[in-house]
Amino acid sequence: MAGHSHWAQIKHKKAKVDAQRGKLFSKLIREITVATRLGGPNPEFNPRLRTAIEQAKRANMPLETIERAIKKGSGELEGETYEEIVYEGYAPGGVAVMVLATTDNRNRTSAEIKHTFSKYGGNLGSSGCVSYLFERKGYIEIPAKEISEEEVFEKAVEAGAEDVQTGEEIHQIYTSPEELYDVKESLEKMGVPVEKAQITWIPVSTVSVDDPETAKKVLRLIDALDDLEDVQQVIANFEIPEEILQKVEA
Repeated sequence: MAGHSHWAQIKHKKAKVDAQRGKLFSKLIREITVATRLGGPNPEFNPRLRTAIEQAKRANMPLETIERAIKKGSGELEGETYEEIVYEGYAPGGVAVMVLATTDNRNRTSAEIKHTFSKYGGNLGSSGCVSYLFERKGYIEIPAKEISEEEVFEKAVEAGAEDVQTGEEIHQIYTSPEELYDVKESLEKMGVPVEKAQITWIPVSTVSVDDPETAKKVLRLIDALDDLEDVQQVIANFEIPEEILQKVEA
């Protein structure tokens, strides 16, 4: 899981910038709408919706905006009908990329994603071309400043997590997809502050990117994909050595 761990640490810092740009609201509204459509409008019986609402409130989204997204998802209000699509492709250096999108216009989204891959030196592939390199997992983020490595590991194991990884910014907890929300709620009952919980894809093996220019191209592509309004998650199987990453960031 090193590739996802590595990118998650980078993306955690980027999320703060996204929130300032207002792009976070758009992504959260789509998640609330889709979660409502799939699991119903009552967050008490819909853990995915409950989690989406929690994240929206944490981002200071107005309550009326949250309620409107729920009503659109339940059909009470007219609005866009979103569907979830997974795109697969390659970044420079042979890095495999999974793009999870939520869209009301499949043709528009496909064109935007294909253009972005091409513009930044990658290639959009066909369904199944890289998904075998990833496995579906539940993923939870905990702010590292809020709880120690030892304590989060102990409580995660008690809650039923499969794996725990730590970094300077965040602790990352992995579960089976089916147990994600049960583990999340168990952690919260133990006083662990959950910042994010979602179903995602985790690389089963990674590609080492040892050239600074290639590393820069990979990060630019992933960043550009993540900036697209229809894109909810971008996952890639790269591993960039720390000394290379420092050169890129400089």
